[in-house]
Amino acid sequence: MAMTPRQRFQAALDRKEVDRVPLFYQHLGAASHLQKATGIVTREGFEDPEKFAKLALEAYRQFGFDNVMAGWGDILIESQAHGVKWKFTDPRFYPQVDRYVPMDRVGSLRPVDPMQDPHWSVMLKGARILMESIGHEVAVVGCIDSPMVIAMETISMENLMMAIYQDPTLAHYLLRTVTESSIAYLEHIRKIGLEEVFIENGSAGGEMVSLQMYEGFDRKYLEEGLDWCSKLGLRSIVHNCSASPHYESEAELHPSAIHLHLTAVDVPEMFSKLKGRLCVVAGIDHMTLLFKKGPDEVETEVKRVLGLWGRDPGFMIAPGCELPYKTPRENLVRLKQATERYGATDRPIPQ
Repeated sequence: MAMTPRQRFQAALDRKEVDRVPLFYQHLGAASHLQKATGIVTREGFEDPEKFAKLALEAYRQFGFDNVMAGWGDILIESQAHGVKWKFTDPRFYPQVDRYVPMDRVGSLRPVDPMQDPHWSVMLKGARILMESIGHEVAVVGCIDSPMVIAMETISMENLMMAIYQDPTLAHYLLRTVTESSIAYLEHIRKIGLEEVFIENGSAGGEMVSLQMYEGFDRKYLEEGLDWCSKLGLRSIVHNCSASPHYESEAELHPSAIHLHLTAVDVPEMFSKLKGRLCVVAGIDHMTLLFKKGPDEVETEVKRVLGLWGRDPGFMIAPGCELPYKTPRENLVRLKQATERYGATDRPIPQ
């Protein structure tokens, strides 16, 4: 029996049988197509929950993935709520940092209520609109940066690394503060009715921090957030798009799913280590394959990845990270078609 996108998405996260492998949509990928169709630019979506929801709904209408996201990939929405100043150099694109929080002000930072922030609250209000409009049929996924990513974007990565080495007490204070704000966000989305949340944790990469440093700082607060997800009944998708992800350590925290860029890992080895433990969201190369290659090459890669996984439950196909602004529509059409063709569970495993 055919499943709704929401049923399919949630069943995969729960590692249950599905009619076909779901397709996961991240942030506001391939936004140029959405802006052209709606006449709404990204900056307007940060200021108006109705426009935010219209852009998200247009993504589902055009691309037909199994979810929409009530949060975008700017990675600044939480840090600006904690005092970062941002600027929109081009209204079509995400904001950039204008000024980080000075180090001598970190000790005075306090947790914030996302619903009281003029920008963070837009995402929450937009999530409510999405739930009311399509939440019965399509998975509406919340979105938040991990405490480590929020801290990096609040004082800069360089200053956070210096604090970890020179003043770890201050680093822990900042991470504790933003963790409390993150928990408030999780509580809000659960009250709205969301059942899934995407957690950006690209800070957990060996090219940036050692495993020991990750486990002493990043993991400690990520684990607390994931524990709150469990308490609230939220399925959690931990996203790690780093070049050398510490995914085995992240998996030990028991998220519902881990989303990895396949070019950053040994795919058969990663599948073997994670299969049966959690849902694997396999990130197809978005920067070269989906952005610069053609539909036939996209189909070949989807077929290869699905063949490597087999027919075990707990699997999704996705771009490796947020799709570039002008990703060709024909590649996204073929991505969906190939997932439907080779990911149908009543068909043979692709060879």
